Order: sequence, then C-alpha cells, then structure tokens
Amino acid sequence: MKYGINSLLVEEVIEVASNLRLTYNKNLLEQDYTINHDYDEAQELAWSQDLDEVDTVWEDVKSSESGEILGKLYEENVNYFEKTLREILNTSKNYPEEFLLDYIDIFEEVSGDLHQCALNRLVNGKADNFFERVFQVYKQGGWPCGWDGKYPGGRMIIYMPSEV
Repeated sequence: MKYGINSLLVEEVIEVASNLRLTYNKNLLEQDYTINHDYDEAQELAWSQDLDEVDTVWEDVKSSESGEILGKLYEENVNYFEKTLREILNTSKNYPEEFLLDYIDIFEEVSGDLHQCALNRLVNGKADNFFERVFQVYKQGGWPCGWDGKYPGGRMIIYMPSEV
C-alpha cells in the first residue's frame, strides 16, 4: 500500500486531479450549495479578505480545517507522505493541459485544495468532513470558492461553468 490503509482513497484524489475539468453538472444544482456561474466573481469570493463583501473569509475556513489535518498527520506519524503528495498535486504536469489553459489563474488554489483533500483522506479515510465535501465538488466538476453565511452555518459556494 503506497499511502497506508487509505491508499485507494488518496490515489482517487490524484486520479481526479489528472483528469480535472470544471464543467456544468446539473447534479451540483440539486445539492445544498450556492452556485455561481460568473468566473470573475468566483475568484473575488475565493480571495476576498473584506468582511463587508463576504460573511466568511474562505481562506480562513480552509486554513482552520487544514490545521486539524496537519495535527493528525503528526499524531498518526504519517507526515512523511505530505511532501510526496504535495509534489504530485502541486505540479502542473499532473493536470490536464485544457484545465491549465482555461484556469491557470486558479491553479494554485485548486492544487492546494486537492493536496488537502488527499491528506484528509490519508488520515481520516472517507469521513463526512469539510475536505471530503470539497473533494466531492471537484469530482463533479465544480470549484469550491467561498462560503455563504457564517461558518460552519451556511453552505459552500461553488463555481460551475454555465450550461453550454
């Protein structure tokens, strides 16, 4: 097992990254998300630090949730996988060229999210938690880009291209 007992779950994240596409998916519309079809607005939501514009700073949510994973990596003595997964998931050659051409300006954000998703699965398996929900959005072709409401209340904001 390359990544321990949750190897298959971690490898699924790597597989999703290697085939990543942001695409219209009506299944996302039927779930409890706030959907945004405006790419520029989605980027503003993802990076805004202004609480006059957003209820919850998205980076703060991700940072807090990432901290819990980091602690578990050390508790379970599996932190040596972190560097390997970072090298795989933060390298553009491991993503489809079409994705990079269309979304290079959010590549760092997306690769960082998927890195955290892989680490989450490494230490938590397939648990119902924040980064597993983030991963499920990526699997369905969306980009988690913000939080609607005061975290943990409210719901995730998802960028999804409009139906063509």
